[in-house]
Amino acid sequence: MEQATPYHSQGLHRALSILKTVGASTVPLGLAELAGELDLPKSTLVRLLTVLEESDFLHRDASGYSIGHAVLELGETYRKQANVAEVAAPYLRELARITGLTTNVGILEGRWVLHVVVEEPDRPLRFRSASGSLDFTYSTGLGKMLMSALPVNRLGAHLPAEEPWQRFTEHTIVDVEGMFAELDVIRDRGYSIDQQERDLGVVCMAVPIPNDGGVNVALSVAGPSGELDAMARDRHLPVLQLTAQQLGENPRFISALGATHGRSGAEGQ
Repeated sequence: MEQATPYHSQGLHRALSILKTVGASTVPLGLAELAGELDLPKSTLVRLLTVLEESDFLHRDASGYSIGHAVLELGETYRKQANVAEVAAPYLRELARITGLTTNVGILEGRWVLHVVVEEPDRPLRFRSASGSLDFTYSTGLGKMLMSALPVNRLGAHLPAEEPWQRFTEHTIVDVEGMFAELDVIRDRGYSIDQQERDLGVVCMAVPIPNDGGVNVALSVAGPSGELDAMARDRHLPVLQLTAQQLGENPRFISALGATHGRSGAEGQ
């Protein structure tokens, strides 16, 4: 009995290694390929493959082994459970509570920014936004932050086709030359500012959400310009960056974002 747990743990570890190896391949893998890849005794490998196939975690045909429908069903269940808003909302609510500002997670959708999750502070005077809404890339803190992560040759897909662009306030950047200069500043500084470029009296500050999934996603706070002056931005930036880091380190958030929005949030789109 004392050796039962290590034995079964080893078997589980090997079975999971098989699933990961088969799942990482774009084509079915044969017994010889799996044996070479995993460095397992053939008898052990055959036994584990049989169990995985009988449990529908693997599918076998003449070409070899591929992922079975049981794995796909688990993935679909995970996708449904890992709702972006449910995962991100607690982080954004806490950020809104600390700063007193509206918080927002956004990704690029062509020439627009999609507000994936929005949380407003519990106060009468606040910047209003809504989850699922769209706004322009070039006149928003989120949009500029997201575009700063892209190669220059891909920026055209996220900017209006004709210059000058629509001017919302006297502060709006309305041409490619001005935008490229602004994006250079953002890259050097590590965060973006919408200085009343979309709405007079409203300032937005955005930072990237770093993650291992290569997803281009950003986090922002927005509110009255008097509450986001230079001193206030210096005060709020560390907690904004910390929240972005915590979101990026949450695998459910990144997985849910990819499952819900496909490649729209991926870098380079």
